Amino acid sequence: MKPGQTQTLTISEQISSGFILRDENGEKAFIQKVFADDSWEIGGEVKVFVYQEEGNLKATTEKANAEIGEFAVMTSVQSLPSGAFMDWGIIKDLFIPYKQQKSKIIEGKRYLVYVYIDETTGLITGTTKFKRNPQYENLPFKNGDKVDLIVMNESELGWNVVINKQYIGLIYASDVFKKLYPLSEESGYIKTIREDGKIDVTLQPQGFENVDEFKQKIIDKLNDNYGLLYLSDKSSPEEIKDALHMSKKNFKKAIGSLYKDKVIEILDDKIRLL
Repeated sequence: MKPGQTQTLTISEQISSGFILRDENGEKAFIQKVFADDSWEIGGEVKVFVYQEEGNLKATTEKANAEIGEFAVMTSVQSLPSGAFMDWGIIKDLFIPYKQQKSKIIEGKRYLVYVYIDETTGLITGTTKFKRNPQYENLPFKNGDKVDLIVMNESELGWNVVINKQYIGLIYASDVFKKLYPLSEESGYIKTIREDGKIDVTLQPQGFENVDEFKQKIIDKLNDNYGLLYLSDKSSPEEIKDALHMSKKNFKKAIGSLYKDKVIEILDDKIRLL
């Protein structure tokens, strides 16, 4: 049995309040009747999330916000001197001990939380304390991969982000072309996996092969402005960033391609939709 993870278990017994599930080693977990449906039968297999409650293993068909080894944004539902309980997305709240809080958690507020198994207690635990830009090995990414991001915080170099709920990376300030907010969700791209195992991320695809995304953004902006956009290859990077949330390099690639396709006309101080 793997507490804190989604797994497939076998229905071994039905009781008045629910079902007993077993894994291949015979370990048991209880699931309430409310989470079952009419198709469940003894010997069948079900996909469930396993959690701990008062020393027992229980299961639910609900989806947890984060499993072991993952980050998620959670809301505090109760804050006590000993720790805080977070909305985990399932029937059970996640506990964060006071010593695992970067700053005191306030009830009703949202926090970025990492879920792990405490080595001392063996219990599923949350923490708001984690390393910034840690070093990784054997990453499942390559440069250019599209990823999901959770924005963490701004630093001297740029913005720290969580990648695909599991890894911490960095967006350099020079690669930020839109307003970012802590705990917001964004799409991004792996820019570089460095030799030291740290991950650099960008909000925009790299390379000419990804120019279609920028072309469409420019066309949409032109359509919103009656076919005129007062930007050109002579515009400053700041003007382009404010208007289109893209770099001047990507802007020039995109308008060059649109001009070649006879979609736009490039004038001294503007571009025009043909």
